[in-house]
Amino acid sequence: MKKYVIATIIFSVIKIQGIAQEARDALMFSRYYAGSTARSTAMGGAFGALGGDVSVLSTNPAGLALFRSSEFTFSPTLNIAATQAKFDGRLFPRSSNTRFILNNIGYVHTKEYQRERGLMSLNFGMAYNRLSDFNFATRVSTVSATSSLLDEFVLFANVDDWSEHYEGIAENTFVLFKPDEYGDYINDFMLEDRYGQLQSRRISSRGGVGEYAFSLGFNINHNIYLGATLGIQDISYNEYSLHEEITPNDFIYLQRFTFTDDYTVSGLGLNFKSGVIYRPISMLRVGAALHTPTKIWLRPDHYTRMETVWNESPYEGQKAFWDDASTDPFDEDRKFQLRTPWRYMFSAAAIVGTFGAVSAEVEIIDYTENYITPQLFHSGANKDIVQYHKTVANIKTGAEYRLGSLSFRGGFALFANPYKKLPDVPAEIGTLSYSGGIGFRTREFYLDAAYSFTKHPERMHHLYQHFHGDANTNLQTDAHKAILTFGFRF
Repeated sequence: MKKYVIATIIFSVIKIQGIAQEARDALMFSRYYAGSTARSTAMGGAFGALGGDVSVLSTNPAGLALFRSSEFTFSPTLNIAATQAKFDGRLFPRSSNTRFILNNIGYVHTKEYQRERGLMSLNFGMAYNRLSDFNFATRVSTVSATSSLLDEFVLFANVDDWSEHYEGIAENTFVLFKPDEYGDYINDFMLEDRYGQLQSRRISSRGGVGEYAFSLGFNINHNIYLGATLGIQDISYNEYSLHEEITPNDFIYLQRFTFTDDYTVSGLGLNFKSGVIYRPISMLRVGAALHTPTKIWLRPDHYTRMETVWNESPYEGQKAFWDDASTDPFDEDRKFQLRTPWRYMFSAAAIVGTFGAVSAEVEIIDYTENYITPQLFHSGANKDIVQYHKTVANIKTGAEYRLGSLSFRGGFALFANPYKKLPDVPAEIGTLSYSGGIGFRTREFYLDAAYSFTKHPERMHHLYQHFHGDANTNLQTDAHKAILTFGFRF
């Protein structure tokens, strides 16, 4: 599809002009960030070898076997994505998208056996863990001296890359037309050769990837821990954009137009995870986990609308009128499937008596393994995935210091740049996440609080794809997350 969804406006760099938007969608739905409970968030998500936290059901399920009692936990969360836009040296007011979400809810049941050796406990857990968020909002505006969004519609219409969602809706509202039967399409700005109009674009998005995890954990001799998870993912994404152009006062015909683009995609995914933790000595734990590719079934819905207002209509002989056209959702056959990459996780943790712990984790993912079907409609996107994406190693670290019933935590995570280095494209370090928190624990209850600050790389957005000049807008998004986790032991 020509224009699928501007997915990486949210969390990626839009500097690679040739890459298909479907390929960026695949990347968005297969990138996960540290989260779930307040304790795991505060420690950077580095719980692969520590275990004993409900978050491990979606990372290393062997950590489920380290629970010594049954637990119920839930984590209400405040999520704020703040974006600063910069265009032509001008900084626009920071835009924020604030959401209250449930980052985690889970239950663990522990069954212990009174044995000297062998299977010491069998644990069952089920949980919902939030893996990623797509919250975002920004607004930019500029005066254009050389082009319009309508020029992009003209370009695609004249190369027979026609879409009812874009070129068709522009023709229905009379801003895209042929001056004669055999001519090319033009628009009113070309007709008058008079630009200088005020353009503004407002964009917002919401949604995320959540996982329902059903897990088993096996404690063998208190030094080998095994686990497995069946994961069912819930994917939702909505992007809304409103583009408006207002012509100068002396413009003869067109006064202004607005174009609304509302895209939603939702789906379900299925995967399997297995993991192991080995404790060679009492203070040291090492872990490993393997995640199969997630098979995701996705359904998109697309709605566009255009309104035009005229000082004087050259088409209907009226002094002023407005018109609009709305497009139907995508046909049933536009459903598609995504297969995400294998994930390999290696971790280690040191337990310092009753004083605390330090942990680290490395996650290896080959994003060239993303694959979209049916191949007939997505061959170009699959080629772009192989050409532009690469294998990455994400690093997570965390520490915890205990002082009686209180715990103090800190963490850091680096989510590596998933794009290959290309000529004339500046290299980026990736997405950085800093976190901290505090916890209070008794025998039957605990309360954890965490805050994380995630700095995404600066990325580039275009008011439209084919601008005859510099229409690049630099966007910097910082994500803030505050989590409270309430836990009950029994």
